[in-house]
Amino acid sequence: MLEQHSVGAADRVRLLWQDWKQMVSPKTLGQDLSGALTVACVALPLNLALAVASGLPASVGLISGAIAGVVAGLLGGSRLQVTGPEAALVPIVLLLVQRHGIEGMVVATLCCGFLQILLGVMRVGRLAKLLPAPVVRGFMAGIGLILLNVQLPRLMGLPKSVGSLSSLVSQGGAGAVHWGGIALGVLVIACMVGLPRVQRRVPSVLVGLVVATVLGGLMGPELARVGELPPGLPPPQFPSLGGVDWSALLPDVFSLTILASLGSLMSASAIDQFPGFEKNQTDHDQELMAQGMANLASSLFGGMPVMGAIVRSSVSIQAGSRTRAASVLHALLLLGVCLVAGQLVARVPIAALAGILVVVGVRLLDLKGARALWEKERPQVAVVAVTASVIASVDLLLGLGAGVALSIGLLLMKRPRTEVQTRILRLDGRPYFRSLGAAAAEQDDRPPLQRIRVRGPLDFLSPGVLNTALANHPSPRYLLLDLSAVPYMDATGLQAVQDLRESIIVRQGMVVVVAQGEVARMLEQEGFPRSALSASLMPSYDEALEHIAQSHKGTVPTGAHREPPPVNA
Repeated sequence: MLEQHSVGAADRVRLLWQDWKQMVSPKTLGQDLSGALTVACVALPLNLALAVASGLPASVGLISGAIAGVVAGLLGGSRLQVTGPEAALVPIVLLLVQRHGIEGMVVATLCCGFLQILLGVMRVGRLAKLLPAPVVRGFMAGIGLILLNVQLPRLMGLPKSVGSLSSLVSQGGAGAVHWGGIALGVLVIACMVGLPRVQRRVPSVLVGLVVATVLGGLMGPELARVGELPPGLPPPQFPSLGGVDWSALLPDVFSLTILASLGSLMSASAIDQFPGFEKNQTDHDQELMAQGMANLASSLFGGMPVMGAIVRSSVSIQAGSRTRAASVLHALLLLGVCLVAGQLVARVPIAALAGILVVVGVRLLDLKGARALWEKERPQVAVVAVTASVIASVDLLLGLGAGVALSIGLLLMKRPRTEVQTRILRLDGRPYFRSLGAAAAEQDDRPPLQRIRVRGPLDFLSPGVLNTALANHPSPRYLLLDLSAVPYMDATGLQAVQDLRESIIVRQGMVVVVAQGEVARMLEQEGFPRSALSASLMPSYDEALEHIAQSHKGTVPTGAHREPPPVNA
């Protein structure tokens, strides 16, 4: 994998070309088609439901998923990510429609696309790794709470004037519910929950939607339905910018950009953790640029904002997808529905779509995961709860900020101290002593080998420890950076290692890093090969010494691989 901070345009084009050739490989095309059919069955009703929940015509969800899915599928930094309308975007898209109308929402989608491309060019994508995992979990739970708050009135068939469950409670009721709609919504929920327990290959979402639509046709006109869809795709056109109140729109655009970018990057990072896909690491900056292009394309067809969808992506992978073809084919299937099946989609009951989103909202809460987190690390449950509750009741960005602040506070309370030891050694690992007298004048001023050993976390709370250790001595010919006792390293610590490596290489030295576990995996992703002339990554101190000796074209004496005695330089 290429080092992420050095990937240029030529490298990205070469890697994309390799991925595109794999899309038509007979070895994977069958698996990709199976994954595409499965995820399309899931995405079709979800895109309809998310558009309606956002205050938009249902056709907007289909068009957005089809157009953006092709663009992001072809260009994304995560080759298995599925892009389209997403539950996390519903609250802010609904707010955009209410404040600025559908035309203002389309302009916001356009601006969001431009900003995401700019963020990708500025290499901001890698910063997504800094967000603590409990904050991400709280973010998803908060979106789940918002979905439940908004969709339960739709499930009950209440009028649109009842915008949320909380407003219904405050009003003390708002008219009679539609029991037929409730029955259809519950039927869809039962299919989504029950069918996978009987047969996992059955597209439970689609089955529930079809059955609910057929039964809904037997009910009267008072049952709310999706309604007539426009025939085919609208012609692409640049959104009109005339009459836009930029002072009111831009703050909402920034919020949309942050949310869509964070959601896409978090989804891509989650895909990287799937078993068997650990080596297919995401280029987060390229993913940001691709998501920006997808939003630009969506806006040209009057579409809504999109982002990477972890639920649909995981369904695609579990159904056998192996290349970008799965994401692109799923989008083309949605496009086919837009062109030929508009009349069937128009009959779908709104209550059935609400039932789908209720299940999505409950799954976003991840109660099982919260219970497991409570058993392992109870303070982190507070981070999840604070993030989710503030997002659901106040504001998205305030919720993320509150979660990050609480997470940092807990980290400071329990974080062990980072210690750094530095020693000057011979190339065989024994202590090095400078000669005195006349021999010293002929001796090389550069020490042969410097070992810097770090104990404790290497993160943003331990800035400058590596540079300080190096500054106390002349630049060595060989630097052995021992991170075997580092339990955790974040993006700031990773950057410190990269800066140290560059500093030694510029001075014509060689760097060998000893690391294990997650720290070693992070370094491998960032371009540390197992064996290279200027910088190498080794799993143990002994192997590092042997590698240095071989690089120096010498032999390692007997006993040279033993741990050196604790002699300070």
